[in-house]
Amino acid sequence: MRHTTNTTGTEDRRTRRFLLPILLGLVAFGAVLASAASLGGINNSDLGADADVVASCDTDGVDVDFTTSYDAVSGEYVVDAVDVSGIAAACNGQDISVTVSDGAGAALSSGSAVVGGASQSVALAPSASAESVEGVAIVIAG
Repeated sequence: MRHTTNTTGTEDRRTRRFLLPILLGLVAFGAVLASAASLGGINNSDLGADADVVASCDTDGVDVDFTTSYDAVSGEYVVDAVDVSGIAAACNGQDISVTVSDGAGAALSSGSAVVGGASQSVALAPSASAESVEGVAIVIAG
């Protein structure tokens, strides 16, 4: 007597095990794609952008100095104010904002004032550790 095995059934089960996850994945992908398509996209006619050249009131730059004091509580010198000089007369009456930062560019303190002449002192709140201050950013706008 001859013994035969049916390999067709085993091969069908292997094929089904392989194709079933692929088929389920395609169905899920199609459902996601169809629901995303039904969102309608962005339709806002009020959205816009523009760019323009902004003239500076001071074209030759400014000089910076620091007002410091000793803080007995922390035991270190701190920067209390930034003194900006060499400000052009065209900047009078405009707002000046100053930010001091550490070596990584993180803001330590800031302050603002109204330009009242060629020199302007801008108080910082809170005072910043003098040892940590490595950068200063100044904006004059009005």
